Amino acid sequence: MQVRTTFRLAMLKNGFQPLLNHCKRPIEKGWPKHTVDEAEVLSWDRSALASTGMKIDGDLAVIDADVKDADLVGTLASALDARFPELFARGLVRHAGGPKEAWFARVDAPFQRLASRRWYRGKDPDDPAVPKHLVECFGSLGTRQFAVDGPHARNQAGEIVDVYQFAGGASPATTPRANLPVLPKAAYAAACDLFDTIAAAAGLVAVKEVRNGRGESALKCFELEPDTEIETQDHGTMTVAELERLVRARRNDTATMRCSGSFHDPTRKRTDSHLINWGRYGLGIYDTMTETTWHRRSRASSERFEFLSQLQARNPFDGYQL
Repeated sequence: MQVRTTFRLAMLKNGFQPLLNHCKRPIEKGWPKHTVDEAEVLSWDRSALASTGMKIDGDLAVIDADVKDADLVGTLASALDARFPELFARGLVRHAGGPKEAWFARVDAPFQRLASRRWYRGKDPDDPAVPKHLVECFGSLGTRQFAVDGPHARNQAGEIVDVYQFAGGASPATTPRANLPVLPKAAYAAACDLFDTIAAAAGLVAVKEVRNGRGESALKCFELEPDTEIETQDHGTMTVAELERLVRARRNDTATMRCSGSFHDPTRKRTDSHLINWGRYGLGIYDTMTETTWHRRSRASSERFEFLSQLQARNPFDGYQL
């Protein structure tokens, strides 16, 4: 039996749900609604995938310090330790290479997501070479998992350069779930607020929200055209019309689709920087840096889009377009 299988079985025995991951991403479809058992974990022993994820379910919650500055991480940890000492006394601390950390505990009231503002140091927040710093907290009301063991990143030669590991020997494989501290939901909100204060005091600048001509927050942009080209992470370059058909057909699929932001900014070339989803306004492309969602220029709801799509499928006239 492989060492990673032993780790996964121990996780399961301790009350956690392990997942089979490729680095940070789960590979099993439908994992959010699926319950893993011992037989399934044993079947993974034959898999070449060496990373293990953990589902955030029930009363589990995590503070994800997606911060690339060790001093900022240390200052935030000290501030939280002073207010909520149980977090580090009995919680789990996961490293992923570099200064980034994730802190696992339980929560008295499940939630979906809480977040700080996104901060940077420099003149150009869109420069991909400028690190962005953010603290996000996730609870079980959202669909979320975290990689907790095994390879985190590989180089072009396929060699492992970073691994997921826990500090002090305490991990989901060695710590029963019931032993994790139960923190108030306010502790997770405080982590976000504290980081905003710490980042501002350190001279960092917050990424500004996109605003409309009246100065109002414009978190939704209805500017996509059917022939706008989107560079996706897994499906190559597709037009918005093609992507709409794909996402609509897969809207019940829990796998996360990602793309670059080159459709609105040529410098935003990373194909994992934007999240693709389907919602009230049909196709949505979420910019994780500015927290803006891009939609079709038409503000038609997804229900109307589906009705028009059905008409299009029945209409033999080739020139018909949505």
